[in-house]
Amino acid sequence: MLVAAVAVFASGCGGPGAVAVDPDGLPGTYRDGETGGEIRLHVNGRFSVTGISESDLWWHGGSASVDFDGTWSATSHSNFVYLEPDDTSGGQDLGDIQLYTASPEKVFLHPDVDGPVTLELAKVTNP
Repeated sequence: MLVAAVAVFASGCGGPGAVAVDPDGLPGTYRDGETGGEIRLHVNGRFSVTGISESDLWWHGGSASVDFDGTWSATSHSNFVYLEPDDTSGGQDLGDIQLYTASPEKVFLHPDVDGPVTLELAKVTNP
């Protein structure tokens, strides 16, 4: 009974449409076709974010566009990638960001578990 309850709970985590993806297939550039915002996952475990709204990244963010770098990590059984920014922005700690995987070709941001997906990005290049 407990195993079934844990399985049901775990299956609901990660936002709508999140699926486990092999991390080796994730490096590349993901872009939002409407805004041009990008997240680049590099093979060496580094990432860069350019032109993405704060509100797409954090449930309490504003409308300003942000650019920053950091490290990313995932496990082979995870349905998201942790983005860990290097620095702070405007004196505020950015905190970790969960970038959810819908497939090796599509990722999305879902900062408020009770709210909608804020941004979907499609893979446009491989490393």
